[in-house]
Amino acid sequence: MPRSSNKRTHGEDRAAETLGRAELAAEFLKRNRNYRSEHAHMEQRIARGLVARLAAEAAFARRWGLSFRLCAG
Repeated sequence: MPRSSNKRTHGEDRAAETLGRAELAAEFLKRNRNYRSEHAHMEQRIARGLVARLAAEAAFARRWGLSFRLCAG
């Protein structure tokens, strides 16, 4: 059966099959224009001293549904 007009390559198909949930989510966010724009805006506000980094990052994470495991390091 012929493939649809999907523009993904065979290599991308294979990569998508091997990604775990976290990697797939990170890839989705990396390509999401709204996420990238809001992240850049947050970084600008932090750099200007308008918000504290921890508070801004926590609010950003809540808005985008992000959570991070603490790693012993």
